[in-house]
Amino acid sequence: MNYTRTFLRESFFEEEIIPLDKKDFHHEINVLRKKEGDKFIVFDGKGSSGLAQVFKLDKKSFEIKILEVLPTEHRSGIDINLGQALIKNNPFQFSVQKATELGVKDFSPLLTERISIKRQDYNHLIEKCYQTAQGACEQCGENWLPVINSPQKVENWASASKAATKIVLFPGADKKLTDIDIKESVALAIGPEGDFTEQEIETLTEFGFVPVTIGNRILRAETATIAAISALRYGKKEF
Repeated sequence: MNYTRTFLRESFFEEEIIPLDKKDFHHEINVLRKKEGDKFIVFDGKGSSGLAQVFKLDKKSFEIKILEVLPTEHRSGIDINLGQALIKNNPFQFSVQKATELGVKDFSPLLTERISIKRQDYNHLIEKCYQTAQGACEQCGENWLPVINSPQKVENWASASKAATKIVLFPGADKKLTDIDIKESVALAIGPEGDFTEQEIETLTEFGFVPVTIGNRILRAETATIAAISALRYGKKEF
């Protein structure tokens, strides 16, 4: 049976009865119309999942019971640390969604010189990113949420990277993505509308990033995210 999936922001164990806040489960209660006895999958975003059942649901309370804790799922494939330039909200959240579906381990919003949005409440941005990632995990069957970092300057992100392979998408690059030997961990930098500036590219290369192109077409930032991550996984024979 195909069960619906729900993110549960806490650890759980077999036979545990967990009281939950109804406002956090609007979709399950009011959209999916869950009722007492209904079963579904819960996951904690850290590899653990379990079969749960609605134990009690009335006007005042919502409780679930963990019927079975499923085997822990380990992350599969190469570790991808994505540095995505901040762009307009809808495309940015689209990038978060698709990067999560494609198994990105770490997601870092980058503050670039050609940033196209006004300064905003970054705490709200991160919370929104996590909500988007949670929804993506619920839909695609992924039990691991990406780590979502606070927005940071390109130099700070690049200098902290310890990935074995470091690449930055840049239309003027001499190398193609397929020219790069992809190791087991990858830091991938994707710029904003108008791309990274020459100075930002120089900064990234100083920290070991190799500029690469993924073709002659000018892609939107969110499209480039999907294309590059997919190409990396295909190149490592994961697809």
